[in-house]
Amino acid sequence: MNKVLKAFAIPAFMSALSGCEHPQHAHPQHEHVGSASELAHHAPLTVATWNIEHLAFPSNTGCKPRSQQDIEKLRSYANSLDANIVALQEVASKEALKAVFPENNWQIIMSEREDSPIYDCRESNYKSTQQKVAFAVHKSINVVDITHNNQFNLDMPGLRNALAITVNTTLGNTEILNVHLKSGCFVDDFSNSDKRACQVLEKQAPILDSWLEQRESASTPFIMLGDFNHRLATGQNKLFEVLSNNTNNQSSTLHLSTKNMIGCHPRYPAPIDHIIIGGSKASYTDKTAVVHNFENMKEDEMLSDHCAVSITL
Repeated sequence: MNKVLKAFAIPAFMSALSGCEHPQHAHPQHEHVGSASELAHHAPLTVATWNIEHLAFPSNTGCKPRSQQDIEKLRSYANSLDANIVALQEVASKEALKAVFPENNWQIIMSEREDSPIYDCRESNYKSTQQKVAFAVHKSINVVDITHNNQFNLDMPGLRNALAITVNTTLGNTEILNVHLKSGCFVDDFSNSDKRACQVLEKQAPILDSWLEQRESASTPFIMLGDFNHRLATGQNKLFEVLSNNTNNQSSTLHLSTKNMIGCHPRYPAPIDHIIIGGSKASYTDKTAVVHNFENMKEDEMLSDHCAVSITL
């Protein structure tokens, strides 16, 4: 699945903004790693998102216990993505992720979210492990900054944080936000539903929109990706409408690269894993995300209940 990167001839933009502010929640936490001048990186870049489904350590624990053979298959699949950066969801720990992305080739960056209460896994007697977002970044990529966006958990036990990294690309310093939003709201308009999941998603929406608009206002290149647990590409989706309507009175540069994509799951073809690009004057309209099917697509034998989705800019 090799891909060829088409580089953009665009001046570098400095990503000096912090994560979005929300009156009820703490500011994002930053970890400065290096300056853009020191860490300039213009090599080809492919970015992927993958909900790896309850990746635990030890691997034979949690809601989806895996054998060593399963881990080897996950590692082989991860290599086949040919990605420089992989945003992951449902990861228990660094130790769990290192089994799939060995640290001799990959930098592992985990969300700082506090551990949530353990629960009984559905349809089994197993106990749950943690679900956190993370990044696996190839060691050839210089990470300029790390931001822990804790506002997304709304101070609710079990709700996931978001995590952002800034890397230097041909677009300039580009911020990549990894999200795993509230599950269970699969209607087009969350504001017309009385489901608790939709009410929670409605509270997450303005936080996501604020983060996006700050970067669009500053013409800061960004990629927003992850498990949105929402069908953004339906055409009448309220959440994507919120994100697309720029309150800064500027033309939105937002591009949903998964707009015409069909998901891999046999029972759920409408994708909920998405990659959104924006913040730069570059045209993204010809950029379409790719779904990476597993070798075995029988539902009960899939490596995860989500296939990875990637884009090469």
